[in-house]
Amino acid sequence: MFSCVRVLLMSNLTDAELLARFRAGDECALEVLFERHEPPLYHFLLGMLRNHHQAEDALQETFIKALENCAGVQPPRFKSWLFTVGYREAMLIKRRQKRDPQHGLDTAGEQADDLLGPDELVLNGEQAQRLRQLLEQLPTAQREVIRARIYEGKRFREIAATQGCPLNTTLARMHDGLKRLRSLWEQQNA
Repeated sequence: MFSCVRVLLMSNLTDAELLARFRAGDECALEVLFERHEPPLYHFLLGMLRNHHQAEDALQETFIKALENCAGVQPPRFKSWLFTVGYREAMLIKRRQKRDPQHGLDTAGEQADDLLGPDELVLNGEQAQRLRQLLEQLPTAQREVIRARIYEGKRFREIAATQGCPLNTTLARMHDGLKRLRSLWEQQNA
């Protein structure tokens, strides 16, 4: 309850004031910034990518990068910087899709997985099983954030509330967990 009141009271502050508070250690300020910019940034990304899931992925990566790098951003430029980061994340997704169209969308808008043959489906299933096994090797907090976000489709704010931690802690757990998962995958497939 106290947290909700603080968020409400801070919603009238400018981005510059919120950034100053976050830099001074007030984690609630970051939550207000993300809440303020999430809807327009998501719609911007959705317009670029034309895919709900890809737009959410780009939004997630944008917020993670914002968490990691907002200390160097000049407060009056926060919003434009955030949209620039979002644009770059969307372009990365588009480039990955061009390089590996099998995991993207075809021109009819259907998932390419629907067009795979039996051998590819078996391979995808085996890789999914290996990924689930690697996920079990992560620390519990990271594993639970990844499961809630990827497998259950929950928003970061929901996950933070469920786990009883600040939003930026949830984002950091996701980032660190995915990085660790990628490292484990590379070790296993080396």
